[in-house]
Amino acid sequence: MYNRPFEQIDKSEFLAKYWQKAPCFFKNAFEVPPSFLSADELAGLSLQEEIESRLVIQSGNNKPAAQNADAWSVEHGPFDNSRFANLPESHWTLLVQSVDTWVADTRKLLTDFNFIPRWRFDDVMVSYATDQGGVGPHADNYDVFLIQGSGERHWRVGAKGDTSEAKTVIQGMCHLDQFTSIIDIVMQPGDMLYIPPDTAHWGISIGESIGYSVGYRSIQTNQLLALITEKLAEKIDHQQFFTDAYRDTPNTSNYFEDQLVDWAQNELKQLANQPDVLADLLSKQMSLSKLGVYQNDNNFDINELNKDSTIQLDDEIGVNWHYLNDKIRLNIEGESFDFDLQYEKVVKKMASFSPISLTLFNFSPKMVDFPPVLTSLINRGYIKRVD
Repeated sequence: MYNRPFEQIDKSEFLAKYWQKAPCFFKNAFEVPPSFLSADELAGLSLQEEIESRLVIQSGNNKPAAQNADAWSVEHGPFDNSRFANLPESHWTLLVQSVDTWVADTRKLLTDFNFIPRWRFDDVMVSYATDQGGVGPHADNYDVFLIQGSGERHWRVGAKGDTSEAKTVIQGMCHLDQFTSIIDIVMQPGDMLYIPPDTAHWGISIGESIGYSVGYRSIQTNQLLALITEKLAEKIDHQQFFTDAYRDTPNTSNYFEDQLVDWAQNELKQLANQPDVLADLLSKQMSLSKLGVYQNDNNFDINELNKDSTIQLDDEIGVNWHYLNDKIRLNIEGESFDFDLQYEKVVKKMASFSPISLTLFNFSPKMVDFPPVLTSLINRGYIKRVD
């Protein structure tokens, strides 16, 4: 469909020099630009209640909100056709999130970024903009690859971390007041721009345009603490109450004593010394796809398989794997499946969504020597036939 963007730069070089460190522009990254959706089709998605969408509208000239706050507005979907009929001819953009969930073809983009683990992937967002449309100067807390599908957009990008200027929030949208550009380019169809977290950027459409954003999430400390609070309590090997047997003098002033802080620190240290528990918690959480919407269409009879059959994990699902004691744990959409170590090669191929030939298993006319857990995955519909 299109050439590979990382033919221009070695993947290891990109990771070492740019990933989470600095923005990077790829000219003609895609020989044939992605064209999965028209503007009308994207608008059609925004009419559906279960699909997250936004309209960002600006009146007047292209100034950040700090200089012209009244000129910017944000509307959240679902929309109806009459809303689009009443929009101005310019200065607005439509953004639709998680398009990879609803339009399967857009997941083809992910093959170009398979050197980044899938558990970091967030979603594919698609935006349509009229002339001069955009969302204003801002910085995100995630990594994103911006791919120009059709039309042109003028992008200015600052250095990572150069976001200390005052910010103005309008209806949940945060604008930077100003930033210094280190990249200033007009993106044309097939061009790509990588933006790391905490990096100011501002794109303005030149005429009508469509862009694709492949975003990569991360987990925050507050999310980790919430997970521990909600899901880990029953797994901690000890459930100790604070005791104050040390008390030998009255405390009539209600002074808050250091011993309680010392006790809390020790409890947290004991938790931190249980890496298997933390690995299980985090890996399950990070295997959840953004929306958790999975339609099982992979029903086939395992008895129909033969020595020439090829199977593959469905690429719609979230997945990761890790070693756990003497097993390999595969996590799919928050569920865990344990394999014996002898199936390490199978698990690695499976988790990378690669086809798996049944020649990897001992096959006879009467049986395939599957591990029972793989049989379970097939019966659950997570595996599809690709032969």
